Amino acid sequence: MKTVNQVNGFSKERFLQVVKRFWVLNQKKWLIGFAGGIGILILVFLLNSFGNISDMTSSTNTFTGLAVVGLGLTLYKYGGYFLTSGIFNELGKKSSASQMLTLPASTFEKFLAGWFLTYLLYTVVVVGLLYVIGIVLGINPILTSQQLSDPVVNMSNVYFLDALLTFTALHSVFFLGSIYFDGNNFLKTLLSIVLFFIAIGILTVIFLTAYPSGPDNMVNFSFNMGFDPTNIALAGALVKLGIAVLFLFLSYRQLQNRQIA
Repeated sequence: MKTVNQVNGFSKERFLQVVKRFWVLNQKKWLIGFAGGIGILILVFLLNSFGNISDMTSSTNTFTGLAVVGLGLTLYKYGGYFLTSGIFNELGKKSSASQMLTLPASTFEKFLAGWFLTYLLYTVVVVGLLYVIGIVLGINPILTSQQLSDPVVNMSNVYFLDALLTFTALHSVFFLGSIYFDGNNFLKTLLSIVLFFIAIGILTVIFLTAYPSGPDNMVNFSFNMGFDPTNIALAGALVKLGIAVLFLFLSYRQLQNRQIA
């Protein structure tokens, strides 16, 4: 890798070199992951095609497309979490931590390079491929509310945009885990998420137990939730974006702290 003297401010050249370094160190794992994902999608397509070989109607082809793209979105999310959790794995190794921390690049350039590779570039490539696959198989996965010519098949079943927002939120959590934990980053981050929800569940039970009950021994909430589908979807999207912003900020601060330490 070409040596660049570190200067104040943001350098496009240093940023691209850090991106290249991350890619070189992780390309084997990434390529294996992409190859495995594509292989699974091809297998699912062939199984659906052979199972319906006697019924080659438009509806059958559409359901096959939904199965492939739906599974592809699942692989996109969970595969992305796994790959993201290892992007800063050098920090957990004594033999390579010093090399990572002393790179001739600023903390922001390292942070942005990791986010660019694991989120932006990864999303553009994978979602772009799934979009093309969806079009070839007779569906348009970017439309999440419109129906196709077959009224039985609704595009909301694909949850394309919801999958993207969910990945945006949880990616930031695993991104923080890749910086915070030393080794086994994916499993430790996953365990932290599980423990967090267990703690929330316990606190909820304690709150419901301590909250003054009504005559029927049921907790009475007087506010109006307003269960409008549009409002719920918008609120969910804002919450996921808020989570992403918060954990990305914490990730940057954690990388700063490790840089100083």
